[in-house]
Amino acid sequence: MGTEFIDKKQPGKDLWKMMQIGGLALAIPFEMAAGPFIGFFIGMYLKSKLGLHEYIMYIFILMGFVAGFINTAVIIKMMIKINKK
Repeated sequence: MGTEFIDKKQPGKDLWKMMQIGGLALAIPFEMAAGPFIGFFIGMYLKSKLGLHEYIMYIFILMGFVAGFINTAVIIKMMIKINKK
């Protein structure tokens, strides 16, 4: 299991490919968490400085979730591209 993309001719290349995919996979949780946190802090800043309503914070948190999902999709596409090489 998990050895279907290991090339017997170039074992070092396969190790490098697996390390790249593993590193990208570890970046996904950080991408998913960073967006909403940044959205929260931007929303709180705008709420306190400009006196906007509390809903602005929720809008920025939602935008952070969307950005996290978009970045996750980009990372998954990169992982697929690396695996096909």
